[in-house]
Amino acid sequence: MNKPKLKENAPIGVTLFSGGGGIETGLVEAGIRPGASVDCDPMDEYFSRQIQFCRDRNFERYGNRSYLATVEEMAERNFPDIPREPFILHASPVCSSFSNLGNFRGIKERPLDISAAIATSQAISVLKPQWFTLENVTGYQGSDSLLGITQTLTEQKYYCKIYSIDFADYGIPQNRKRIILVAHRSRSVEDILPPKSPVKSWAFCLEGLPLTEPEDLTDKQLKALMINSLKRRFESAIIQRAGGGKIPTLRTDTETCWTITKSVFKDQKGSGRGGAITYWDNTTRQAFRLPMRAIARICGFPDWYELPEIPSLAGSILGLSVPPLFAQQLFQQILKVR
Repeated sequence: MNKPKLKENAPIGVTLFSGGGGIETGLVEAGIRPGASVDCDPMDEYFSRQIQFCRDRNFERYGNRSYLATVEEMAERNFPDIPREPFILHASPVCSSFSNLGNFRGIKERPLDISAAIATSQAISVLKPQWFTLENVTGYQGSDSLLGITQTLTEQKYYCKIYSIDFADYGIPQNRKRIILVAHRSRSVEDILPPKSPVKSWAFCLEGLPLTEPEDLTDKQLKALMINSLKRRFESAIIQRAGGGKIPTLRTDTETCWTITKSVFKDQKGSGRGGAITYWDNTTRQAFRLPMRAIARICGFPDWYELPEIPSLAGSILGLSVPPLFAQQLFQQILKVR
């Protein structure tokens, strides 16, 4: 599929903690040129190189410069060669300390979280974007990290507002609750979110995609299927295959998908998992591995985004990303009031 074309004078966007480029994809879809991306996990530089390659493969053609460095490292050097006064600066700081899984494990806010927030604050002060946006898990709200960022925005005289949303309300067929911070240098950011749209089920994401990899259901999946079949009738379902609790999550063809995270595709030791989600046809009683392209659609990615061939890497990128479909809508809304 052909990638979108951008105008020569398209506004510039810069991203921090960029991952595989979910925000960059949303920028391009909205007509904004990705100018620079900064991302590196110092604990897993090999994985960071892999997702940098994926970013370059998708966005280098737009002139995006991809930096394999932590935001803290770039801050120490005063963000060299990063565009000053970009139209948008976006940050999605690492969220593992604030996620539901992190809370379950008793993980508290760490010095690493604070240093990431300080570096983000420095980026705001140095780069002076027209707009600043931030996305994170709901547990990030109330943290010292977010407090430090909002204090910097206030000191720099930005108008700022934090919204709590579920991406399912914006056309993404996945329940994914997050906070979105929006800030602007000279205007109010009240009511800046895009309008909500009807909730979609995951089933439309299979349109035009062949099911070519048959699977046998695991004992846990069979149990989940039996329990749900007793409760209701349905034509098809998706069932979590890896991770989860005693009973895997199951969603029927009329429902949204559960929150897709990196942990579905990589275990705690960093080993890749194969088919993370199984598609079940309740009419033919057949099971298939859910195609990665379908999972990408569930995560709000357009078909032109090139996924890595390694399933665990592709899935990890999708699980870490802000849904591009939401980012596109937010940035289009921002462009209307620029």
